[in-house]
Amino acid sequence: MESIKAIARILLEAPYVGILSHDLPDGDCLGSSLALALALRARGARVVVINADPVPEAFRFLPGQDTIVSGKEIESPPPILVVLDSADLQRPGEGMEHLLASARIIINIDHHVSNTRFGHLNLVDVQASATAQLVYRLLKEMGLPISGEIATCLYTGLVTDTGSFQYENTTPEALRLAAELMELGADVATIREYLWERKPLASLKLLSLVLPTLNLAYGGEVAWMVVTQESLEKAGAGPEHVEGLVNYPRSLAGVEVAFLFRELSPRMVKVSLRSKKRVDVNRIASLFGGGGHRRAAGCVVEGSLEEVIPRVVAAAGEALR
Repeated sequence: MESIKAIARILLEAPYVGILSHDLPDGDCLGSSLALALALRARGARVVVINADPVPEAFRFLPGQDTIVSGKEIESPPPILVVLDSADLQRPGEGMEHLLASARIIINIDHHVSNTRFGHLNLVDVQASATAQLVYRLLKEMGLPISGEIATCLYTGLVTDTGSFQYENTTPEALRLAAELMELGADVATIREYLWERKPLASLKLLSLVLPTLNLAYGGEVAWMVVTQESLEKAGAGPEHVEGLVNYPRSLAGVEVAFLFRELSPRMVKVSLRSKKRVDVNRIASLFGGGGHRRAAGCVVEGSLEEVIPRVVAAAGEALR
């Protein structure tokens, strides 16, 4: 509790704050960042929200998303930097080194079990369903009002990181928070429309190309699909359209561990890992320099698809045994 109190005191007094989150942004890092920024701006602070990559189309409804800038656009680095939803200082991606080096205070707010506690102050709770849940606690500690726009951002983070409240990380606290955010004015109708009723055509084209790559191993307990650079080009798709594809092999009856292998270059592969009940995929990811949660993790592995896939699948087989 002392960390959250200290963080609240600093942010209530700070005239200029930077908010940084991980590259290839998702609903939790964007929702958490924008909610905190909206609250701090409302109390009169100067706030800059930074991300290495553009906001995906699915999240362009979020209030304040058009104010997010890249690291290279920052002329005056903020002395206080809040790093959200990032297990380590590599997760924000390239181009952030000067911001991290010049920050007088780095505040780390996250819920990943693999978090390295890299901040001068750390608010890390691996039992939290989403980083948005921790930002909510911080706003309450600071005594700042939660507007409908802030509630919309926090609800987006919560609903995406819990898989619409279907994943194992959905807790009673998360459900109570969802209800409170609805009461505070979260625009649930718009959230639902953008996240589940406005799929880009490129996403469906990519899915049609990736489904035939489905493979099974270890008696059907391990399943995976593959996204190549060629398939992305054929579908006219980008990294944002890959989001969620790993849930297709995960959804198969009998599957315990699922992977999505995405070719970043001829010698680099990004791996998304998911499990259902028994296997801690954070441990598998850590074998390859990655991390995350027990049921959802990721890593980037050097090598071709032909080299990487057998190695990672074999690690899942070992985990099953």
